[in-house]
Amino acid sequence: MQKINGVLRDDQWEKLEPLLIGRPGDSGMCGRDNRLFMEAVLWVALKAGTWSNLAPEFGRWRTSYMRFRRWTKADVWRRVAENLADDHDLQVILQAIIVLGDEHTRLNTERSIRRANVKIYGRALASAANAKQPRADELSSSWVWLVSNDVQTS
Repeated sequence: MQKINGVLRDDQWEKLEPLLIGRPGDSGMCGRDNRLFMEAVLWVALKAGTWSNLAPEFGRWRTSYMRFRRWTKADVWRRVAENLADDHDLQVILQAIIVLGDEHTRLNTERSIRRANVKIYGRALASAANAKQPRADELSSSWVWLVSNDVQTS
C-alpha cells in the first residue's frame, strides 16, 4: 500500500476500512488500495479539484472516477456515513463526498436528457424532411376549389 499524506488519519481509516466494499475476501473484484482510492476521492471533493487533474500518485484518474461513480450509484457513501454517525470529523468528510456524488449524478442525468432530446429533435427533422410533399396538381386543385367556392357565394 502506498502511503500518501492525505486527509485521513490512521484512526479514521481504521473505522472506515471495514465498512468499504472491494476489500480482499469480498465477493467480486477488490480494489487494489481502498485507502488510496479514498484519498483520491477526498482530494477531488475537498480541494474542489477535477478528476482529470487528479495527482498522479493516486493512480489513473479514469479508474478512480469510474469506481467513484459505481460507489455513488450503489449509495455506498451514504451507508458508510450512516454507520459512522457518531464521528463528527468523518461525517464532515463523508458529507463532502456525498455532495460531490450528488452533483455528478445531477450532471450525468442532465447530460443524458440533453442527448435524448437531441436524438428526438434529429428524428423529428428527418421525419419532416421525409414527409410526403403535396403534388402541384393537389395544391392547384385546392386553390381552384377555394376560388370557385368563393365566387359562387358572392
